[in-house]
Amino acid sequence: IHIYLGGSFDPVHKSHLALITHVYQTLAVGNLSGADIKAYIMPTSRSPLKTNSSSAEHRLQMLAKAIEDLKSDSLSELLFTSTHCAAQFYSNLAISEHEIWQTPPTYTINTLAELRKQFPEVSLIFIIGADNVASLPQWQDGDKLTQFAHLWVVPRDALQSETDIKALLPRSLNSQVTANVEDLKNHTCGHIYIDPHSVAPLSSSAIRAAITEGKSDIAKSALPHSVYSYIMKNNLYHSY
Repeated sequence: IHIYLGGSFDPVHKSHLALITHVYQTLAVGNLSGADIKAYIMPTSRSPLKTNSSSAEHRLQMLAKAIEDLKSDSLSELLFTSTHCAAQFYSNLAISEHEIWQTPPTYTINTLAELRKQFPEVSLIFIIGADNVASLPQWQDGDKLTQFAHLWVVPRDALQSETDIKALLPRSLNSQVTANVEDLKNHTCGHIYIDPHSVAPLSSSAIRAAITEGKSDIAKSALPHSVYSYIMKNNLYHSY
């Protein structure tokens, strides 16, 4: 099983790490060894529409530091209940540079198709926020993503139900919704799992704004320690 969490990660924050940790733990429950699951954080290429976006080098450095923090247990709220599961997760968590060096625009459908060619027998799981579900018809072949991977949909908050999210899905995808995580383990693609749990809502844009406005307490609480230090050292986001 390969899990992919995509995004700009500008900057990566604690909720990003909490999300991929949660998905990994959910999949590791049961008789499937954590060693069979790999988790990838996959930053997107720099958008030409975002003139103030950080360089690929800065975003990769911040991701590397966030993972270092996670592995050193400095993000104690993300620790696993099982030490064995945590060790498996840390050894199987990596940064995927599949998209970040590509010339924009990059399309998720192309990325998943390429990953499917690379890993024909592997269950691929692409994490997507519920807010993106409604816009799938506007994505490049958004209704065909499940031909190459499973979708793991995360609610915006605790008030957003599975019924709410299903109503946002294109009708053609409704039949692919499953409440059984085992379906994602037993098939390589073709299912949509709506997570009953949400992750604390944090926004990279709000964090950037907080840094610009000198609200260091907000940024510190939302970011891994090493990421905050890196931002301060390199004077990122101060002139937005």
